[in-house]
Amino acid sequence: MRIRRIRNLFIILLYITIAFVVTFYVLSLKYPHASAFSYETCRATYDMTDDLFETLNGEVPEGAANIASASEVTHNAPPGKASHIPVLMYHYVVPEKYNVEPNNARINLEAFEEGIKYLHDEGYHTATLKELERYVNGEIQLPEKTVVLTFDDGYQNNVVYAYPVLKKYGFHASIFIVGTKLKDHKQKFVPTAKTTISRKEMKATRDVFEYHSHTYNLHYKRLVQCAEYYAAGKDSTRFTHDIDIMKAKTGINTPYFAYPYGEYDPKMVYDLKMNGYRMAFTVRPGYVHPGDDPMYLPRMNVTSTTTVKHLLNLPDVPEPPVKSK
Repeated sequence: MRIRRIRNLFIILLYITIAFVVTFYVLSLKYPHASAFSYETCRATYDMTDDLFETLNGEVPEGAANIASASEVTHNAPPGKASHIPVLMYHYVVPEKYNVEPNNARINLEAFEEGIKYLHDEGYHTATLKELERYVNGEIQLPEKTVVLTFDDGYQNNVVYAYPVLKKYGFHASIFIVGTKLKDHKQKFVPTAKTTISRKEMKATRDVFEYHSHTYNLHYKRLVQCAEYYAAGKDSTRFTHDIDIMKAKTGINTPYFAYPYGEYDPKMVYDLKMNGYRMAFTVRPGYVHPGDDPMYLPRMNVTSTTTVKHLLNLPDVPEPPVKSK
């Protein structure tokens, strides 16, 4: 009888302990800044999740064995062929007289055209993202003077100001659109306003621009992990649903993606792969090489003061692949 009482007491204490641990764990995720220990518990949870999806992302997909290492291809590029490719990043293009909020996401139209003219005069080829994907996978080689031009967000000034300049020089570029910013009808263009591209403008400019996803409605900061602000795309409860909405409502269903604010984690990468995405871009500066992980490609931000000529002539120091952020 006494042994039974002790056993029952032990079971009750075990249940109380388990309930306490579970309650503490849940509260740590909900209120991570309640204590240092709560925060560390929360961070450890996300770290374990990252490790799990890093392992899943590391599984070799079919055909990946044919991808050469970056170092091998970089040192063996034939004469006249690219050992590395710069991917240039733009956002907002506006004439200097209308640039009322100068920052690193805005470039004066004058500086933009000067940079594009430099590329033209130097004989650069502007590659499509499909060409870049095949280059990264070691399937093709590209001319030594090759560059990829990208624009983020989908501002109307991209088609009003950048499009004519690119068309003038026979260049190709990509725009990563935020789905909610794609308008059903063309807006009245005001140089100082942050108006965005319409479906009609998107259709009319496809001879220069290709269009890809920058999420449908996750391009903003919110409390995501352990009560800290990150790009909303890192909220895994919303991300896969956002992918579906982007494809359904905008008709943009390509395998190329740009991370909002350049922020990503292994779960995002896993979800992208599971939904057919094969290549994604960060805002980490650097060149793209054959054999680089196509889900973590770097880009170089072009501003009014950081010239294209300067960016193209930076030393090429390949970095190890970045696996999480």
